[in-house]
Amino acid sequence: MRKRIAIFLAVLLTPALLLAYSSPGKPTGFVNDFAKMLSVGAKEALETQLVEFSKTTGNEIAVVTIEELKNESIETYAEKLFQEWRIGDEKLDNGLLLLISKNDKGLRIEVGYGLEAIITDIESSRIIREVLTPAFKNGAYDEGVKQAVERIMNDISSGSVPGESSSTQIPNISAFFYPAIFLIIFFASILGRSKSW
Repeated sequence: MRKRIAIFLAVLLTPALLLAYSSPGKPTGFVNDFAKMLSVGAKEALETQLVEFSKTTGNEIAVVTIEELKNESIETYAEKLFQEWRIGDEKLDNGLLLLISKNDKGLRIEVGYGLEAIITDIESSRIIREVLTPAFKNGAYDEGVKQAVERIMNDISSGSVPGESSSTQIPNISAFFYPAIFLIIFFASILGRSKSW
């Protein structure tokens, strides 16, 4: 009887274990290139920029590359890594994570609540689509990450995103449509910050 229960539990828990989050390790700075995608020079220059940015603004930007997600979605992986490393100030929640999964060709921008008004889902999607994806398709990882981080820093420093309204007006429509709008916004917030190049 006990043997049957043990087998049952093993079968039940195996999928959960396979999908369990696996930490890439402890951070050694703002740039952690576990997948070895960046050159030494680019990594050092980027680290210097982000250290200075953190000192002057109080906001933290972390760049992380990993080999693969190992059956984890990039959204879930980024969220768990963000929480594990406690990126940003705990009270202000002003951290941002740029996660790159090499083998999966996955890209994700995870943002703390303190920066969501600036680095919106739309802006995150634009950075991935307009900056990172074209550069990565050409194998220009150094340049792609450099330009993406510079754009993020400029957005945060200015406190706004060019081309986006500072306020969002909700159209006056029947309450029947609000659940549909909520679902659209919900899925957009999940998918907008992630993409494969």
